[in-house]
Amino acid sequence: MDIKWLAPLLTGSGSLLLAWRVKSILDSLILAQSGADTNFRSITAFLAGQNPQLPMLVGFDQHVARSQRCGVWLLVVGFGLIAAGGFLGAAIAYFHL
Repeated sequence: MDIKWLAPLLTGSGSLLLAWRVKSILDSLILAQSGADTNFRSITAFLAGQNPQLPMLVGFDQHVARSQRCGVWLLVVGFGLIAAGGFLGAAIAYFHL
């Protein structure tokens, strides 16, 4: 494999990892917002006398915490691959490889 293909491959791989991470962040935010909205609606229905009991949905923070655990590594590896691709591309251009 020619070394000139390695720089764009690293940069593209890093970009895909970052895109995956951003999508997982958005998914977690959407889930948390949906849970907050559902809780708000159940509280307002309870206060209006429409529900005899107050249902409380819990556990949405667990999804965000799970996303945080693996997400840091995706960010680090993604930015590392983009940086490696940039440095390799600069080295190829400078040394005329």
